[in-house]
Amino acid sequence: MRPAQPNFLSRKHLSVFASFLLAVMIAAIAFVKSDSLIASLKNINICWAVAGLGCYWINYLFRSMRFCTISENRLQLWPDAIKSTCLHGLATYMLPFRAGDLTLPAILKSINNTSWIEGGRILIKSRILDVSSMGILMICAAALTQVRISFTLRLGWMGVGITMMISPLIISWLLSSGSRKSSLALRNIILKFETVSAIKQNEVVQSLGIWMAIGGCLFCAARAVGLSLGPGDAIFLISVQFPLQLIPIQGFANAGNHEGGWIAALSILGIPASSGLVFALASHALVLVSYCRGWCLCLSEGIRLSMADTKHSCFFIVFQLKVSHVQR
Repeated sequence: MRPAQPNFLSRKHLSVFASFLLAVMIAAIAFVKSDSLIASLKNINICWAVAGLGCYWINYLFRSMRFCTISENRLQLWPDAIKSTCLHGLATYMLPFRAGDLTLPAILKSINNTSWIEGGRILIKSRILDVSSMGILMICAAALTQVRISFTLRLGWMGVGITMMISPLIISWLLSSGSRKSSLALRNIILKFETVSAIKQNEVVQSLGIWMAIGGCLFCAARAVGLSLGPGDAIFLISVQFPLQLIPIQGFANAGNHEGGWIAALSILGIPASSGLVFALASHALVLVSYCRGWCLCLSEGIRLSMADTKHSCFFIVFQLKVSHVQR
């Protein structure tokens, strides 16, 4: 019997190839636009860049506080939650096709010996809160933005925001319905994650703080590279960028998704795509520096995964990717 030949055209291989190709394309564009990019970087307003870095750290502080709230204070703000947030943020941003998001349970287990189930519950609930709070911001952007868009588009934008805002209620209904109609084994698994849709007031406030800080970071980055955007435009920019962040095909260091979101939003704001691309590349460089600084801070504080924890982390990531591949 002939051994099975590897299928290089499988979805998994195509996703990896697309991620590499996307990163290479962005690098090539940056090289072609190097003169304009270097000129933009030379003219960066340092005060706005430092302010953006401050908003970036406020975002991470709120994320750490939310980890503590979701875990019901089983995680301490320092060092557990802050170190976990920095490492998870770095992995999510740097790894391709959003594989870094799956590392949170492994990171929590290595730092606080959190169980895999609890780590998965914290990850799922964090993402539900992100979607719901982003829906609130999308409603605000659709209702308050001064950008000239059609009434139909504005109404559709608001409808998507409302759907995202009430997503915890939708998920709660789906879980309760699924637990009644499923087998005993599946029901036990659903019950372990049933609390992810139970949203607390503190979690909503912290999630809104996260996205307002991200909006402040984008606003400061835009001002640093010479874009005269208002605070309302920054909220609009986030509401355009966020859906693109959910695309599973992501290049290394968020290459492609970041630029696509900026170009799309700036085009709606009336800025030509060619100019928007230069601004997007310059802002991406600023954000990348911020993430690298966070990574260096984690290393300077003595974050070290043991060899056993590293094996567990790799096993968990590979297992999740295999499950995702089988489901496809």
